[in-house]
Amino acid sequence: MGDGAPDRRDPHALGIYLMRVTPTDINAAEPFQVEFKILNTGTAPIELPVSPHLSDLQPSDESVAFNYSSLALVVRGEAEPQGPPVDSIGFVELFGSPDHAESMMVLRPGEWIRVTANIKLLKGPSVPVSARFRGDFWLRRNTFHPHPGGQSIEVNNLYPNSTPTPFVAVHLLPPAASYLSK
Repeated sequence: MGDGAPDRRDPHALGIYLMRVTPTDINAAEPFQVEFKILNTGTAPIELPVSPHLSDLQPSDESVAFNYSSLALVVRGEAEPQGPPVDSIGFVELFGSPDHAESMMVLRPGEWIRVTANIKLLKGPSVPVSARFRGDFWLRRNTFHPHPGGQSIEVNNLYPNSTPTPFVAVHLLPPAASYLSK
């Protein structure tokens, strides 16, 4: 995996807004719906993947390596000020490749798109807690390498600048059995 950090001089930037989270009382074991607004907050156009299906980009010959981009739209949970610690995250990925023009989109500065997705938290609280969600993202260039008996994926993180966006208040509930039995 290639790694690095954002550069404030980079003219590319994104703001990931959470326009709607339904419901706002979220059971960590259940998916919930999020409407994201992806806004180009930079001063240069940015190309983003927009296909929900990686399989649409795979070559017909499964033994051939292929390149693709991925954009993870992230819901990051954190504690309310003076609240107990919260460490929750969930995401959905979009995929694209220049070989499939319909899977990529260029957003010029100030342009935006909306994406609605079902998200499930990877980690939830052990007791009910008030929290706040903020939108975030990971943008990557990937190469899928098939091998006899397996596969590998070469991942290079891209670092457009991230514009902070407003929080959405939520109430996180652990999976029902974990706190009802206490």
